[in-house]
Amino acid sequence: MKKIFKIFCLFLFIISCENNSYDQNYKNYEDFKSIQNPRLSGWFPSIIKSDAYELKSISYLDKCAFGKFNYSNNSYYDSIFLNYPKVETFAFQQKVRQFENLKPSWFLDTDKFNAKDFEIVKDNQFNIARKKSTKEIYSFWTPVSADSNPKFK
Repeated sequence: MKKIFKIFCLFLFIISCENNSYDQNYKNYEDFKSIQNPRLSGWFPSIIKSDAYELKSISYLDKCAFGKFNYSNNSYYDSIFLNYPKVETFAFQQKVRQFENLKPSWFLDTDKFNAKDFEIVKDNQFNIARKKSTKEIYSFWTPVSADSNPKFK
């Protein structure tokens, strides 16, 4: 009986340690704005405006969140990437690599992207990368505790 109990406890432990993710996909801004629960929209950066479409997010609660959307209004995003604090490419790559095993297939490959085609800024706890040639924006979120680690600043 004790052996069965130990196996059961081990089983529960393994299940509780699983990396559960929460996926969100929205066709356009109108669908995104229809979110009733503000906690759900919090997995997206605050820079999203009405020209955004094909919005995606996968979040791992207290670990990280990956996001992506396309846009059509260059001037709005030009202003953001001109005025927000810049993030070095290497720092962004290092931070994303910490969670490589959780990164979705649709998120950019940080080892193969052309740094000349990307700009990266910080908005609160989000690092936001813009691929100018395709009008795509990628976001990566980590909790404050990860941001305060000097190794990844």
